Parts: sequence; C-alpha cells; structure tokens
Amino acid sequence: MIEFNLRVDSRVTRAVAPVILQAFEHSREGVTLEYPLEGEGDQDLLSSWQNDLQEDCKNDRASFQAMLQNHKFQHGYIEVAHEHADQVLRSATEVRMYIRGNQLTEFSDEELESGNFSLGKKSPSSQTFYLAYLVLAEIQEGLIQQLG
Repeated sequence: MIEFNLRVDSRVTRAVAPVILQAFEHSREGVTLEYPLEGEGDQDLLSSWQNDLQEDCKNDRASFQAMLQNHKFQHGYIEVAHEHADQVLRSATEVRMYIRGNQLTEFSDEELESGNFSLGKKSPSSQTFYLAYLVLAEIQEGLIQQLG
C-alpha cells in the first residue's frame, strides 16, 4: 500500500475534493479511442485494441475513483494499493488535462508552468480549479516518488 500526506492544508483538499470529483466525472466527455495508425484494415486488430484500451481506461478510472472516495482523501491523506498506482497516475493525468483544457482557459501555458501570476486576479472558479490542478499534480508527484 502506498500512503502519504499531501503537503497542502487539509482545508484546501476538502475545498477542492468536490471539484476534482466533478472534473473526473466530466473528463471522459469527448474522448475517442482511435487506433494510432491510419489506414489499418484489420478489423479484428482494431476491435481488440479498442476493447483492451476501453477496459484499461475503465480500470484506471475505477482505481482513481476508489482513491477519491476514500474518506481520508478529503483530509489530505492518499492511500493507493501499489498495484493500482499506475492506473491512478494515468487517470489523474486525464483529469488534469480536462481541467487545463476546460476550466483554466484564462491561464496561459507560461503562467501554469512558471506560477508567475496573481491568483487573486483570476475568477473564483478558475482559482478553485487551479488549486484542484495543483492537488492532482501533488498526488502524481507523491505516487511517482513512492514508486521510484
């Protein structure tokens, strides 16, 4: 079992937990699973690839959801079965990409990379989603550190 505390105050975690859950629920919208090589004519291969990928995504999301639904999560405590760490990492990436593309549009890439901006000048919604984005990044960093 991988276990660690987030460095952010648990009040922040409690505030953004519902936002992360909301983003998680919406993150699959508009996602399509396309075979990476154009013109592949083998329908059995395409079908098998798509079915396997859908199953992998389902498992990733189930592991991430289990972490979110753990009552300790809202208090900044992360608990993930070691065998589910990669799945949680992938799903956290999916949710962060959703947040970046849909909720942090008033941030430039430079601002997100450098942190050089005034959070107070952003809209309240963007502030909350930015904090959720950071909490997810910290979860990913913690898992990677524990796996390393």
